[in-house]
Order: sequence, then C-alpha cells, then structure tokens
Amino acid sequence: MRRTYLLLITAFLMIILSNSALADDDDDDDDEEILGFDGEDAGEIALYLMIASLLIVVWKPTFMWLRKNGPERFDVEPREFKRKLGTFNRRFMKVHTWIGIGAAIVGTLHGLVLDWHWTLWVAMGSIWLLVISGLMMQWKWPPREFRKGARLLHLQRTFALFAVTLLIIGHEIVD
Repeated sequence: MRRTYLLLITAFLMIILSNSALADDDDDDDDEEILGFDGEDAGEIALYLMIASLLIVVWKPTFMWLRKNGPERFDVEPREFKRKLGTFNRRFMKVHTWIGIGAAIVGTLHGLVLDWHWTLWVAMGSIWLLVISGLMMQWKWPPREFRKGARLLHLQRTFALFAVTLLIIGHEIVD
C-alpha cells in the first residue's frame, strides 16, 4: 500500500517537474485557441486541476489517521472531532469531484485543439473512466452491484497511475 503511494507521489513530481508538461513559451500567433485560451494554456490549466484532484491520495490516509488518532493527539472530545472531520471530508470529496470533472473537460478540450498522439487519447479515456466511475459512486439509481464495481474501478490507484504515465509519455512524444 505504501509502495502505491510512493509511486503516485513520484508520478506527480514527474508531472510537475517535466518540461514537456508545461506550456511552451513560443510566441506563435497561429496557435489554436479554445474559449479564448491558447491550446497550451488549456493544457497547463488541466495539469493543475488534475494535480489538485489527485490530492485525494494524500488526503485519504491523512483522514484515516486523523479519525483514529486525532482526538487523543489534539486533546478534544472524540465525538465532536469526528463529526467535524466527517463534514470536512464530505466537502473535500465534493470539491475533488468537481475539480476532477473540470480537469477531464479542460484536458479533452486541450487535446481537441492540439495534435495529440494516441497515447494521450488512451490516457484521456482512462481519466474519463475514473471520472465517470467516481460519479457513479455518488448516484443512487444504478444497482448496488454496479456501484460496487464503479467503486472498485475508481479506487484503483494503478489505473490512475497508468493514465498519468501515459500522459507523461504522450507529452514527451508530442514535444
């Protein structure tokens, strides 16, 4: 389990530190635009949204640790602490969902504007699968078994790592 966290954190650092993930500073006036943004700028926005969405990797273990050790560590009443922590977690999950949707939309628009390699489209498809499965976990209409499958798919860290790795590889190919 810790190895998976280490791999995801390594992937995040690779994205942040990778020169190809950031928009080029070319002063080309003939670059494609979408919604008033340069195609490269949309990619940079998608990058930051994706990093913000993937902060769940840090939050979830922190949440579990706080739930277990927080009341004693901060010398507060356990019931009230867990109630406030639960409220914060629900709000965090809503923000995580909306930021993930935004990252997928902006990333897809970025890909439509620019000439993408097939690896980037496979990564984008993987990201959309993660977004849709995350949304299905919140919906009440699919059968319980279906939501359970969506949960298993959404919580696969290796699937997210696969998408991030393909994004890195694809951007290296395109640049």
